[in-house]
Order: sequence, then structure tokens, then C-alpha cells
Amino acid sequence: MNALSLTVSDIRRFFLTKLREQYDIEEINSIIYILFEEFLGWSRTKLHLEPEAGISIAESEQFLSALERLGDGCPVQYITGKAYFNELQIAVNQSVLIPRQETAELAMLILKKLKALDLQIFSAIDIGTGSGCIAIYLKKHFPAMIMYGTDISEDALNLARSNAILNGTEIEFLRSDILFTHNSPSGSGFNLIVSNPPYVRMKEKQEMKRNVKEYEPHAALFVPDEDPLLYYREICRYAKTNLAGGGMMFLEINEAFGMELKELLLSAGFSDVLVLKDFSNRDRFIQAEFKGPS
Repeated sequence: MNALSLTVSDIRRFFLTKLREQYDIEEINSIIYILFEEFLGWSRTKLHLEPEAGISIAESEQFLSALERLGDGCPVQYITGKAYFNELQIAVNQSVLIPRQETAELAMLILKKLKALDLQIFSAIDIGTGSGCIAIYLKKHFPAMIMYGTDISEDALNLARSNAILNGTEIEFLRSDILFTHNSPSGSGFNLIVSNPPYVRMKEKQEMKRNVKEYEPHAALFVPDEDPLLYYREICRYAKTNLAGGGMMFLEINEAFGMELKELLLSAGFSDVLVLKDFSNRDRFIQAEFKGPS
């Protein structure tokens, strides 16, 4: 392959040929746009207007190297080192999940609810924060909020701290295992607890795309088949002790367990428990209120 002769059309053809079994055409084109923007600063318009424009040998090698990694299943976000979460840019690497559209939806649901509450003093915690995307998004919109983020992975926390700085927010990130929340911030009377914990059953792994199951951190994805509500029970237990009266909890969930989780929360003393659907009409979120100790 003669890199000196590569044009935009060459790059597009190579990508469509190599990746067609992994992605549909729309996804491949999106990847091409992302890489041209990242590597060369080119817009989609420029790509369409100049299909025969040539690129240098060094630039060509950069694209071909990315293509090899993509062919091996590596997500494009890990190649560029960044993803987008609503209007925010978030740095990502293989220590954290790539932010999903569903999680961005959850953040917007919370934002809408918080705006309606109009609280003067407000504190919140994001359990299993990963890249910090939810915590940073909320803090960005509510600068006076006292915000914590916890995660079991120190590598994830270091990235979350960098993302907070990148987006001009001050958040306290702490190492904590969801299953041992006694070392999480406590006694603070949080007004909000939010979490997107591991919820994919191991038996669902075979249905997932290669770029997810081979590259993204399994500890942030999977839960034992025999105990799919493991993390939710612990979060619920923590919330009962650390939510202020009238405090809210928002969770991202496995669509198969919406009703079971609703019953879990109701039996634990939560009220106004709602199972909410995502953009694809799947049960994906739970919203609940905690009135306080009875």
C-alpha cells in the first residue's frame, strides 16, 4: 500500500472495506469524520467537497494505524482519547467506560428535576463515577452544588479528576467500592444520589459488540448472573443512611429488572418510584424519593 498516493477517497475506501463486518456504513462514515477532525482538523464539509485531496505520508500512516486498531475492535474514542457527553468533552481511556447516550439522557433527566426543585443548599454523590461525566455535567450546570464522585478504580478517579479540571469544575473524587460503602462520604445528608453501576449479566456478554466486551473495563460492566441486583441493594442501603429527607435517587438500570428494582426501593422505604424509558423505549432509569427515616 503506497501511503504517498492516499487521498480522502482512498481512506474512505480502505475503512469501508476493512470495517464493514463490524459496523454499518453510517457508523464507518462517522468514524471517518471523527478521525479527520481529530488528526487534520477537517470538517465534514471539507471531506465532501474535496474527495480527491491528498494527505501526507505521515498523515496517511496515522489513518492506517488507526484502521488497524479499529479492525482489532478498538473503539474510536480510545484512539482519539475523548468522547462527548451532551455538550461536554470527556477524556477517556480503557480504565473507564465510554459515555453512552443513555447515560447522557439520565444526566439530562436529573438536570430537569433539579431545576424544578430550586434548592439553595445542595449536595450530591455519583457512585461509580468512572470518567466523572455525570458528576461533571451536573456540577457544570449547578456550580454551587457540593459534588462527590466515588469509584473503586484509582485510574478511573485520576481520569475523572483530569476531566473535572478540563471542564472547569471542582468535585471531590474518592476511592470507594460500591459493595463496601462504609468508606464513602457519610452523614452528609445528600440531596441527590446517582449511580450507573455494573448491570450487564455475564450471560448477556455474548450479545455485546466486540469493541465493548474486549476493550471496555469488565468491572464497570458485568454483574453475576445469579445476583443481578447486587450493586443496587448496596446503593439502596447506603442511600437510606445518607440521603436527606426529600432527597432523590436516580439510577441507570438493566431493562430486564425495572419492576424488581422498583419493588426493592419501595420495600426499602422510598416513595414516588418511577421506572423511566430511554430514547429506544426501554426501561433504563429509576427515579425515587426518600422521605427520611420513619
